[in-house]
Amino acid sequence: MDPPATLRGVTLVALVTLLAGCLNANPTPQPSGARTATALPSAASGAPNPTPSPTEPTATFPLAVVTGITNLKANITLDELAALASRDRLVVPCGVAVQQPVIATSAPCVAADAIAAELDGHQKRVGLLPPGLVEPATKVLSISGRGPFGMFGPDLFGDTKARAARYPVIGSALPDATLDPAWTTYDPTQIWTMTNLGSLCADRWAAHQAVTLGKGWRWAFTGGTARYAAPAVVDPPNPPPFDQQFPVQEVDTGNDGATPRVLRRSDVAIADHECPVVPSAGWQPRAITDALNVFSVPDDVLPHWRDTLGLDVIYLAANHMSDQGVGGIRSTLQLIDEFGIPRTGLGMDLSEALEPAYVDVAGLTVAFVAFNDVPGVVAADDVTPGVAWITRSNIDTAVGRAQEAGADLVICNPQWWGGAEYHDDLWPQQIEQLRWFDEAGCDHVIGSGTHVAGPLLLRGRGEEASVVLASPGNYMFGQGWWQETQEGVILDLTFQGTTLVNVRLRPTVQVLAARPALLDPQGDGHYVLQRIWKYAQLD
Repeated sequence: MDPPATLRGVTLVALVTLLAGCLNANPTPQPSGARTATALPSAASGAPNPTPSPTEPTATFPLAVVTGITNLKANITLDELAALASRDRLVVPCGVAVQQPVIATSAPCVAADAIAAELDGHQKRVGLLPPGLVEPATKVLSISGRGPFGMFGPDLFGDTKARAARYPVIGSALPDATLDPAWTTYDPTQIWTMTNLGSLCADRWAAHQAVTLGKGWRWAFTGGTARYAAPAVVDPPNPPPFDQQFPVQEVDTGNDGATPRVLRRSDVAIADHECPVVPSAGWQPRAITDALNVFSVPDDVLPHWRDTLGLDVIYLAANHMSDQGVGGIRSTLQLIDEFGIPRTGLGMDLSEALEPAYVDVAGLTVAFVAFNDVPGVVAADDVTPGVAWITRSNIDTAVGRAQEAGADLVICNPQWWGGAEYHDDLWPQQIEQLRWFDEAGCDHVIGSGTHVAGPLLLRGRGEEASVVLASPGNYMFGQGWWQETQEGVILDLTFQGTTLVNVRLRPTVQVLAARPALLDPQGDGHYVLQRIWKYAQLD
């Protein structure tokens, strides 16, 4: 997948105007050609406090610290909270007294159920919110912890360990206040998180570092943090055209293991794997100068998928899955099954490729299905091994199987281009395919395949939100020739039961085009995040 000389004209998705006041991020220039607005379809159809009674408010309850979804800020200290309050810059809900920490503010309160709208129009504002009112528009800030960039601190809507930590922001109802009991309800047993990686294939540069240079696979899979040696080029307001690919010079800043820790701490971790898995005996890394782009990885990587990354599900509907022929497809299925990792999207026939993968979490069954429309791989049929193709029939069949099996949520993963690789926005063909996913009953759509991150869409699904991420970009896929292919995001979703309540993006860059490392979202991570928000559509 080397960069094409030209890209086809694109159709730019219309941006929703509620992003007024958000980050001033301009897009990476796109190929020339007429652009017309295309409407997207709506989606079809501490130790935590004790769980309060559903019929009366609790005396005290935790307060989530929230901000606008596009704010780059990811966590906050208690001192920062106090400073905001002292400057009357903290949004405090009416009818609520802040018991811990002790803060003082004279700013007018805001009705608790209006705080989401307040943050909608002022993305960088910070507020306190009863936990039952948290939603994707109110991105939760974790309390700063001891991890890099303040990560891994207490968080009511964070990963398993963050939810179990002592939470220090507590409120109570003021005398004579009438708070809906549902607003103050917080049941930690119903909260769970899901992380999703970008494109993963450890051949080429990762294999060169791990095997040819002898650093070992553990080095490749235990990345920490990074920064850029100089300001990046792919940045607003005047980034270069696509055919002038400027890479960034990344600097490893230590904190080994921090990147996989994000995944391993989540309740469910999923990844899009893009090339065959073959027995280690006889396998050789693909030369980094080889232009054939025929990939595979040895089964030596599988323990790191399971134990280092903590992956719970693997998507396999990728365009390199035929690179080692039928034998590579067969070995991929057999070896992954031996390691006990549920997988979907690839099979020795179409029925196997369409079979969902399942995970049980928080008393729910979550199903995952995957499809491909990128050229270069064999499409499975009744007698042919290959990947499940993106067709209405295949989507209906796979989602229908999940629903018949009793899945409470169905997550659909398309590897899609919409016509060509390397674009940050959604193209008309993808919009049409998204309608198919909606009509089949996909609850959320997490795509892949373009090797650059974005866009993200939030759309109404009844009274709830449905998320679409067209692509998280690359996680471990050796394309070091351009900043956009060096970078990616870990998609971090939080659910309360079946309801999506938070969306967070954790930016990464590949060190030496081989080892994923976390970027500071308010530092060099802002480049990839701003590109995603530039093309986002938030309803």
